[in-house]
Amino acid sequence: MDLDECVGCKPFLTRVQVSQLLQEQYHLRLTHLKTLSGYDGQNFRVQARPVQSDISAQEGDEGPSTTYILKISNSALSRNLQQIKDATRLMEFLNGKGFSCPRPIPDRYGKVCRLVTFQNLILNESGDKISINKKELDTFAVRLLSFLPGVNLDDLSVVPSHIFEEVGEMLGRIHNAWEKFDMNLKAMDEFAHSFFWTIYNAPRVTTILDVVTDPYRKRICRETLDAFNSEVIPNIDELQHGFLHADFNDTNILVNTASDTSNVHIVGFLDFDDNHYGPTLWDIGLTLMYILQCKTPDRHIAARLYLRGYQKHRQMTHLERSCLYYCAAVRFVQSLLLNLRYKESSSDTFVLSTQARDWDAFEEMWASGRAECYKKWQFTL
Repeated sequence: MDLDECVGCKPFLTRVQVSQLLQEQYHLRLTHLKTLSGYDGQNFRVQARPVQSDISAQEGDEGPSTTYILKISNSALSRNLQQIKDATRLMEFLNGKGFSCPRPIPDRYGKVCRLVTFQNLILNESGDKISINKKELDTFAVRLLSFLPGVNLDDLSVVPSHIFEEVGEMLGRIHNAWEKFDMNLKAMDEFAHSFFWTIYNAPRVTTILDVVTDPYRKRICRETLDAFNSEVIPNIDELQHGFLHADFNDTNILVNTASDTSNVHIVGFLDFDDNHYGPTLWDIGLTLMYILQCKTPDRHIAARLYLRGYQKHRQMTHLERSCLYYCAAVRFVQSLLLNLRYKESSSDTFVLSTQARDWDAFEEMWASGRAECYKKWQFTL
């Protein structure tokens, strides 16, 4: 599965189709809809109220609206429906353990995830409404989730330093909790080795290096990929493995708002779509990459606090510590190149919103080298 396949299979639901879906599958009447950002799927924040079964009931008697998140997966990912179901089970498990994450809402048949076929009503539209997906009919996995209040960490003008330690602690706690969860790994393993966004597949971006036009940037991208292939890939089997969130970043972490920044704390986390099984180092390195590009006066202090928070709950092996630098660096390369490639096939500008920060952080990290970075992060081998 590659980027072009996912983009070409992106959902195309209109407001009318969302309204019909909620009413037919969930017995809910749509009262408000807001389209949210979605890389290769559709996400909606919807407000809806239960549909009264009593036909004599007046519309005003239907009760207050409740806010939900409606997630529509693209048809390529929907073909591995079991992975989506397994990711939903991982989310339910954490929710049941007291973690603040979304809760799946069963449909009228008691299912929390199902495939639904839709007609492409915007196939022949133009301008902003044009459909990237050119199929007349397509089938997508549908889930309705509870809504979590809060603001994305990325929406803060400056991230308070103590939040980075909280991020590390939260990820460590998630990994510990998932150690107690058991499931058949077949679907997760298939997803891990086929989905282009997993770190397993980071070396594949070598084929799209030409999206980078700057010679220096292209060179350090190639150096990073070579280092990852030589320093990390041969050691994969020796790394600790577990279930991974695989997208624990500043757009999926929620914080509260407060006039005093010392009172700002993590209140929840989102987006389990990329969950799979693999080296827990993938998660640690991925989140470190996003920490390094956060809005903070000192990214090295942010990294130091994040790693300190994680190790309050889980100790890293010598091999993991040795490989961490290369995992964070290769995630920079993977993200930068895939987003540049995505720009070529999509009008969505969301993925380019952090490109300048990403390049700046990556270039500084790679130029500093592992030893200097670890010194600044107070992270020893």
